[in-house]
Amino acid sequence: MGPKVKFTKGQIIDAAFEIAKTEGIDGITIRKIAEQMGSSVAPIYVNFKNIDELNEALIEKIISVSQQLLSEESSGNPFHDIGRASLRFASEYSIIFRDLVMTNNSRIKVYDEKIIPALIEQMKKDPELEGFTVDELKTILLKMKIFQLGLSVMVAHGLLPKDYEIQDLMDLLSSAANDVILSSRLSKS
Repeated sequence: MGPKVKFTKGQIIDAAFEIAKTEGIDGITIRKIAEQMGSSVAPIYVNFKNIDELNEALIEKIISVSQQLLSEESSGNPFHDIGRASLRFASEYSIIFRDLVMTNNSRIKVYDEKIIPALIEQMKKDPELEGFTVDELKTILLKMKIFQLGLSVMVAHGLLPKDYEIQDLMDLLSSAANDVILSSRLSKS
């Protein structure tokens, strides 16, 4: 008999992520992960106490993917880059996106608690947002999140006109961002 194959936590989380991309986060089971890896359930239980601990690690992976998408955007306008990365996430990982924002669960709260501080730091680097306090930036982000989530839901569900390209969506998002920023500046003065 050959040696037992050992799986790392990272490999297990990657397998869970692959399942989440097609079946959703709630579709993940220990047995499905084992099947995805071609193993028994034993290596999973060696690395994780239970499915809840694995789901916490999966949320960390999702946050990492979100941050990777954001790091790939470099227009010179960080606020614009946040919107573009968010739309890409909704488009490329639509099932995970729907699970995060459209089901009644605590996942989006955990996600937001970890990602919003990073987004605020990104916004502080944006010359168009210079002069706003952290609280004002949080309000601007919330207003844009409301608009962006609606747009992203439409992207994730394929509800936009077929001729809309990513650039059309970005133009729409940029226009809304400009309106929110201008409104915030006017409210400040």
